[in-house]
Order: sequence, then structure tokens, then C-alpha cells
Amino acid sequence: MKSFLKFPMLTILLAVIVGACTTSNSKISDREYILTTEMKDGNLIFLGVSDEINGIANPTLSANPGETITVTLINGGMGQHAINFPEVKASTAVVTEKGEETSVTFTVPNTHGEMEYYDNVANHAELGMRGVLLVGTAEQSSASSAPSSGDPQVIAAFQKGACGSCHIIPGIPNSAGVIAPDLSDVHLAALKHFDDGSYTGKATTAEEYIHESILEPNLFITPKCPTGACPPNVMPATLKDTLTADEINSIVKYLDGLPDGAYGSESAAEAAPAVEQAPTTGADIVRDPTDLPAPLPIREPQTVRIDLEAIEVEGQLADGTTFTYWTFNGAVPGPFFRVRLGDTIEVHMKNNTSSTMHHSVDFHAVTGPGGGAVMTQTEPGKETMFTAKALNPGLFVYHCATPMVANHISNGMYGLILVEPEGGLPSVDREFYVMQGDIYTTGAFGEQGKQTTDVTKLLNEDPEYVVFNGAVGALTAQKPFKANVGETVRIFFGVGGPNLTSSFHVIGEIFDRVYDQASLTGAPLTDVQTTLVPPGGATMVEFGLEVPGNYILVDHALSRLQRGLAGYLIVEGPDVPEIFHGTPTSGSGH
Repeated sequence: MKSFLKFPMLTILLAVIVGACTTSNSKISDREYILTTEMKDGNLIFLGVSDEINGIANPTLSANPGETITVTLINGGMGQHAINFPEVKASTAVVTEKGEETSVTFTVPNTHGEMEYYDNVANHAELGMRGVLLVGTAEQSSASSAPSSGDPQVIAAFQKGACGSCHIIPGIPNSAGVIAPDLSDVHLAALKHFDDGSYTGKATTAEEYIHESILEPNLFITPKCPTGACPPNVMPATLKDTLTADEINSIVKYLDGLPDGAYGSESAAEAAPAVEQAPTTGADIVRDPTDLPAPLPIREPQTVRIDLEAIEVEGQLADGTTFTYWTFNGAVPGPFFRVRLGDTIEVHMKNNTSSTMHHSVDFHAVTGPGGGAVMTQTEPGKETMFTAKALNPGLFVYHCATPMVANHISNGMYGLILVEPEGGLPSVDREFYVMQGDIYTTGAFGEQGKQTTDVTKLLNEDPEYVVFNGAVGALTAQKPFKANVGETVRIFFGVGGPNLTSSFHVIGEIFDRVYDQASLTGAPLTDVQTTLVPPGGATMVEFGLEVPGNYILVDHALSRLQRGLAGYLIVEGPDVPEIFHGTPTSGSGH
């Protein structure tokens, strides 16, 4: 059910309030619009709620210069949102809870044209939450044959040719909008006239046809345009009855300056080539696999302070490609924490002042509602805190749990906490920390430039990148593991996800012990080739190193190698021909 149907009582209540204000002659605003937030076709949108815009996605609002306009936003339940009108520096507060509402009131500037509005929280504008406020003129309001609602008259500059989309033409004093033609329809119309002999002009291309149809409006028959194309759809009889020659030339000049596909049909826009972004460089967000605390000594339970800070950063995802990461403490995964069974953890959750989103943390090791998330929904610049007792040993995932939770996780907000059992873990020579995540970018894999999250791909569980420790090449080119022949290693491995299950495997090695599902108190599995780890799950594997060489960490769903998922364990030492011997060949990738 659409969100505008979810708030009927609220709409009625607002109407009653407005009516009461009108009765008492204390008008608050000349115009009022109510919007809510919604998901449509995998994209976030604003959805009209009030009568004039009810049910319209990212509706076009309208007002006249000097009027006072109030825009109310109701949170539909898909995360945190706000509305910003940057040209007048007006913005609502951020609404964080479903059903929460906020308003902004401002005076429309005395210049006609098109004002953008958008959600200025996180990357919501890029995800589809943006629209337009059309500003008319006082002259139009008095002279227009439009309805008495005060909506600005929209001039159909191209009533000869084909219907299209609404545009604002800068520098034309008596127009709030122009219906620009669909070039594909224009071209088809021109061809038809060429074929039937009724064409009397000189045009040989669609562009020339446009120019002629403006300057010589009697050349062609006016097609019937759909109503509501540009409110209030006032269609003058002929172009020359409405615009001067100078204004016509301004329109031609404006349209000539638009990029290809800017005023074509949807199919033409889809066919237009995407603008290729330049390579970009971002911050190093990769967590070093050796960055973890040492085993704890045998001791009595105590209180252990855990400090987390949500930091949003443009980080390096691949060569020439950056991504808007949301991180714990500036790296992916977040810090590795180590406590003992019976300890009390005191979690301090900060949100950096530069953040655009609320953030939180859910510890799978915590017994209590939300794993701490109900205590840590933290605004930018604020800090929250909770305590919890570690009742169960194991290796546990923690992650952000602010709606949309999958979005926060896919942007990098996950990590591991180890609750050591009584007596601790068996001794090994080296320990490593690795987590797998799936990333859903607007651009295709390998496309350079700055990337943001594609919500449609996220909801369809169709990632462009699958990575270890946050980025392509994180554990190969950047920070591979290193060990020596004869040593024993332990890998703490977890899957942040949010969606893909891992078939964790080290090519050329066999896990001597696998603590399945990160259960540390039962007998481990032995002699295991590949182990399954679900999203939000973990495992602990141990094995000895007998032969030198490069060992590749993979998810044995091996197509993911092509999505960036690989790591290197580099083992140094003397050859052991009695175990492994032969002549290397090229092409193995090892």
C-alpha cells in the first residue's frame, strides 16, 4: 500500500488545522504541500500526500514570487530524511522515525524559474529523492487563463511538433515553463510529412524541423498532447500569439545548449551514452588483517570499554574508483575486540560531527533487545552508551542497525568481537582478521569515478563488488598476510554481507580445525576443505604451514574472484620436496 494511504487521519487533521486558521483570518502560508517518503521500483522517492500532488512521485511543486510556502515531510519508514531547498537556504529538520513529521516555511524569491529540492541526508538525492519547485510571475497570475488556484501559466512553446517534458527557459520574463518536444516523435512526424508530400519546409533533420516548427508554426498539424504535461496545461493557440521573436530565439538557444537526450523521450534518454567519470582517489579504508589485539591473560571478569565512532568517508574501492563508505573507526571492517567470558562490555558509540546519517551498533554477542541498537541510535556529533555482560563464548559479528540496515552494512559498518572461553584459546603462531562484504554501486564493476550505493541492486542482492576487508586488492596488492613454513595460523573470518553467504576456502591448504559457526566450546571439525559462513556469521579456522608459496583466500563461489574477492597468504621458507614437488607452469595466478 502506498504511503499516501497510510496517513489519512494525519492529512485530515492537517486539513482541519488549516481550515481553522483560515477561519480565524491568520493565514500561515499561501501554499502548503505534504510529502512522505517511499520506495518505488527499488529507488527512494518523495511521494505527494496532499490533494494537489496525491500519489505523485517527486511531485513538481509550484508557487508565485513573494508567496509563502510550507512543505511538510512525513517519514514513511525507510530511514532518515529531510528536504532542502538550497537556493533559498531552507531545510526541514531530519525525521528519523516512521510517522514523524517536520515542516519548513519560506518566502518564494522574486525571480521566476525552476528551484530544486532534494533530500540532503546521506546519498538519498542520488538514490532518487529530488524534485522541482516551479516559480511563476505575478503578471502571469493576473493575465493567465489558468485556474484560480494561482498556479503559474505554462507556455507550450512547441505545440507544433510533438509533446514532451517541462522546462524552464532562463531569461524569458513571461514563462514559467516550456513543453520541450520529444525528438524521436519529431523525427517520425517529419518523415511522415516527407512521405505524404504535405511538408513544405526546408528541414532535413529533426533539429532543423524543431527550428522551423517554432518559427513557422503553421507548417505542421498540432498533435494532441496529454493533459497535465505541465500544470495547468495552458496551451496557446499558436506560438506567435504567446511569444515574441526574441523569446523564440531564446528558447532555440536554450534547447541547443542542452545535452543529447535532455528533452527526448524516455527511450531516447535511456539510449544516451553515460558520462564517463574521471578516475578518483580516496582514503585508505582497508583494515590490516594483523590489526587485532593479542590473546588475553587468564584473569577474573572485568569491565572492558569499547569505543566506536561512525565515520563517513570517501574511500578507495578499486584503482580509479572511490565509494562513499560508512565505517566504524575509519576502516572496514571495524576494530577487532577481544573480551573474556563473564566480562562486562561498556560500549561508547560516537557519531562523527561530519556524518550525514544516524548510526548505531548491534553486537551479536550481546543478550538484550537489538544487541544494543535500541540504546545507540546516535545523531551526528552525539554519543550514546550501554553496558552488557558477555554470557556466551564465541566469535560474533557486530554491525550498524539503523534503517535501512542493509544499506549501512553494505557501506562497510561491520566487525567482529571475540568472547574467549574460560582458559582462552589454544596457542598459535599468528592470527589474522578477515571479513567479507558485498557492495552495490551505481556504476558497473571497474567503472571509474566516485560511486554511491544503488538501492535497486542492493534489494535485488546483485552486487558489483565482493571484497575482503573493504576493497578490491585489500589483501593482495595492499595488505597480504605473511607467515613462515612451520608456523600455525588462525584466521578469524566473518561475513558482514549484507546478503551473500561465503564458501570460505584457502587454495592449496586444508583447515586442520574449523570451529563451525564460530562455536568455540564444542569439538572443532577437522580436515576441512571449505566452510560455509552466512551473512552475520563467523568461523575460526586453524592450520599449519608446511610448504612455502602464495596461498589464495577465496570464496569458492569462484565467479566472485571477478568481483574483487581474493586475498594472499604469503608463506616463506625452504622447499619441502617430500610434501610438494614439481616444475611451476605459467597461468595459475599464484
